[in-house]
Order: sequence, then C-alpha cells, then structure tokens
Amino acid sequence: MKAALEPLDWVCLLAEEVGPRRPTGESERRAAELVRSRLEDAGCAVSVAPFRGYSTFAAPHAITTALALAGSFPGRGRSLLAWKGLGLAAAEDGLRVRPLLRPLSRRHSQNVVARIEPAGEAVRTLCLVCHLDSSRSGLIFHPRALPWLHGVIALQGAAIVAAAAAPLLRRGGLGRLALWAARALLAGILGLLAEREVRGVDVPGANDNASGAAAVATLASELVAEPLGSTGVVCLFTGCEESGLIGADAFISALQHESSSGPGTGRSPDWRRDWLFLNFDGVGAPAPLRYLRREGIVRKWSADGGLVRAAEGVASRRPELGLEGSDHNAGLTYDTTPVLARGGRALTLSAQGDTIPNYHSPTDTVENLDPDVLLRAVEVGREMLAAIDGGEADA
Repeated sequence: MKAALEPLDWVCLLAEEVGPRRPTGESERRAAELVRSRLEDAGCAVSVAPFRGYSTFAAPHAITTALALAGSFPGRGRSLLAWKGLGLAAAEDGLRVRPLLRPLSRRHSQNVVARIEPAGEAVRTLCLVCHLDSSRSGLIFHPRALPWLHGVIALQGAAIVAAAAAPLLRRGGLGRLALWAARALLAGILGLLAEREVRGVDVPGANDNASGAAAVATLASELVAEPLGSTGVVCLFTGCEESGLIGADAFISALQHESSSGPGTGRSPDWRRDWLFLNFDGVGAPAPLRYLRREGIVRKWSADGGLVRAAEGVASRRPELGLEGSDHNAGLTYDTTPVLARGGRALTLSAQGDTIPNYHSPTDTVENLDPDVLLRAVEVGREMLAAIDGGEADA
C-alpha cells in the first residue's frame, strides 16, 4: 500500500502533472484514472461510472440564446423560435428536466466513486462530492467582469423573455427600444461564448477544483483506516461539472432510478431523505472559507437545514478554522445544485469573497493557492464527518 498523499500533493498531481482537464477530454480521463488508482492503493473500494457528456457549457447556452435572438425579428413563425428558446432555457435552468442534455451528450466522460462502509449498521449515507475537470478562460470571467456575472446572466434571461414577447413589444416605441436592447444583449452573449471557445484556454484548475478533489481524496484515505460508526460514505469525483453538472446529473439520475425501482417489501430507500451531500468546490483560494446557504444563479435553492446546522456547530466549536456562512454565491452552479433542485439534502463548502480569486483563469495555479485555507477545509471536512455521524444533521 502506497503512502497517502498530502492535500497539496493531490493538487500538484492534478493541476501540474495532469494539467488542464477539459470536460470529456483525455486529461479528464487521466485524472479520473489517477484518482481511482491512488484510492485503490489506499484501500478504498472504487468504481468508475461512465456517462456521456459534452465539453463546454457554450453549447446549450448558444442554442437557447440563438433561438431567442432569431425569434425576436419579424417573420412568419419566428416567434415560435423565441418561445422554444425560452422553454429550453427555463427547463435547463431548473436542473430537473434538461431537454438539451441528452441530445448534446455525445462524448465519453466518467465519475469516480469510492465507497467506505461504516463500522456499525448504516443509519445514513453521506456523499462527499468534488469535480475533477477544470474550466476554460474567457472575457466573461475577466476579474473586472466577475462582480457583474450573475447580473449579466439574469439580464440574459430577461432578454430571452423579451424576445418571446416581441410581437407585443413591437407595438409601442418603448417596447421596440426594449426589444432592440434585448437583441443587443443576446448578440453580445453569443459573442462572449464564441470568444471563450476561440480565444480562451483550458486552465490548470488548482483551486477549481483540484483543491476540492484533494480534500475529498484525503478524507477518503482517512476513512478507510477509521470508518465512521453509523454513516456510510460515498466519495464522488465527477466529470463534466464545468460543462453543465453532467456527471452529478448522471449520478443523481441513477440514485433516482434505484429509489423508484427499490424492493417491493419493506421501505424502499429514498435518496432525498437517506442521503446527504457535502460538496468541496474551490476550497484553496486565498479567500474566506464558507458554507453556502443558497445556491443557483437566477433560480435559487436553500441548502439543507440539517447540514447548515452541523456547519454552524463546527464554526462555533472551532472558530480557528475561520468557517463562515454565506447567502452569497460568488461562483455559478455546483454539483450539489441539482441535488437541491430535486429536493435532496446538500451543502457546499467553498473559499470565496465577493468573487473567487483566479476564477476560471490561467492564473488558477498551485502557486496562487493558499495552503492554509486548503488544510482548514480538510479539517472542516473531518469535523463535518464527525458531526453528521453524531446525528447533528439528522432531520
């Protein structure tokens, strides 16, 4: 059995030895294989769950935006295009029914899943979540643009609604002005998406999210040696998070299928009640370490009350860890956002202030991490494991 890696060693392995890990790409696959191999060496029972995904979130966003823009102009049947774009955008934003996910998912990706059984009878299951892939840079993620990112996305949604209402807006002067503004914004969004694909570069992703993978892998190695008493732990390393939470969607869909087709005798397992999800996403940035009480961009979902209560307890008992609660989400969506959208129980840990340092940037390197924040995040993970196993998050 090989010696367990330290958290910063995990980050170096993923961000430097593997490097940028584009969704569905060869480097993402290599990262998954390295994590699987290292966790097996540590004694974990590990499996690789393949699924199909796509390489960039530009694909679904470009489709809905282009449909809305095309449908905003006069012409027979054009308004139907805008309404189709609106319907697709609303469904995708809801993270429950995703009409573009299946037809766009043509390329291979994978989740890595490690399972650690409890020492005693399992009362609950805790899923520690992180993603292995990294993002791509672009003007939309320029540091000066980050404070406005959520606002721009909200305006994009409003512009799509305006495009669907184009036949009504064209009847008045102010309506026509609003419609032209909506068209300009939609065209600008398409330009930003194209710029990211053409001029952007795949980033090392040391903080986002080699740091989260390092935290989960470290905790997994420790749990093999000393499992929890009554909590089974699943460590989920997803692929294709940066292109649309596709790995998380695949995992949750499989859980839903298991729940709906459970044994006919006794109580069928209900993942919404029996599973808890604790997500580590960007936990090494030089920023405050926070648990997020709300997730989502336009549509918002509240984190699970029991997990928030457990995090509050950790923050109170261990003030030196610097853990804070926040209602502000400086990033986009997370692997736990679809869990919350489907009625599950989840909480995300992330190092962030008003924005996230080096977010989706070539500067997201090991040198720009704060090792102290990463180590404190791992310690918060240990404390959360103990609190959850002690029943502090039970409903």
